Amino acid sequence: MWLSFKRLLTHISLAIFTVAGCYLAFLYTRRGDLTYTLTIGFGYISLVLLVISLVIGPLKLFWQRRNPVNLYLRRDVGIWSGITGCLHVVAALLDHRGGNFLEYFFRFTADGGITPLLNRSGIANYIGLIATILLVLLLVTSADFMLRRLKGRRWKSLQRLNYVLFALVIFHTLIYQQVSRREQLFVEATTILIIVVLVAQIVGVHLYQIHQHRNHRFRKSTIKEATR
Repeated sequence: MWLSFKRLLTHISLAIFTVAGCYLAFLYTRRGDLTYTLTIGFGYISLVLLVISLVIGPLKLFWQRRNPVNLYLRRDVGIWSGITGCLHVVAALLDHRGGNFLEYFFRFTADGGITPLLNRSGIANYIGLIATILLVLLLVTSADFMLRRLKGRRWKSLQRLNYVLFALVIFHTLIYQQVSRREQLFVEATTILIIVVLVAQIVGVHLYQIHQHRNHRFRKSTIKEATR
């Protein structure tokens, strides 16, 4: 019961965070174009939540020896990152090309020819497509039903694709920042998020190795005591 209440508070907090992020996007855009505002808002909200989900695990290693397969906070933050990421894709499709999906990836010529769109926008869109497929996969498998069905180890291995997703999202974001000539503040903020994730993962690996070393020494000392 207490866990359910805590998770409810987590989801309420994440909902408020999402609304606040969209409001900041509205203050930034000032265009009165809802789809454009939501594209910016949901995109950066999803990125920030993805970063938070990748940092939670390493942080918890400061006060516990190892993380369980399922951390509810990390999973719930990841779910909201997936939801806002999908909403970003929907808003972007409606904003830029009126929902014509193919024009994001192909150039249509007057004589009826079709060629792949390989400029910076096209490359960013292909990366975004791969990231979206991966995002939906991770979002679907975040459900309690999939956790029980896949069991701990297989589920955890699949969820590690979050790192691949993060790399794809970063490349997609940086390319679009150049194409859209986004203010330097956005580039610097994205760079900070990259550094935060890298530092957190390095620290997490280091702490994990320390805990493993201590456990190994403890087991050796226990065996030695038992054989005396």
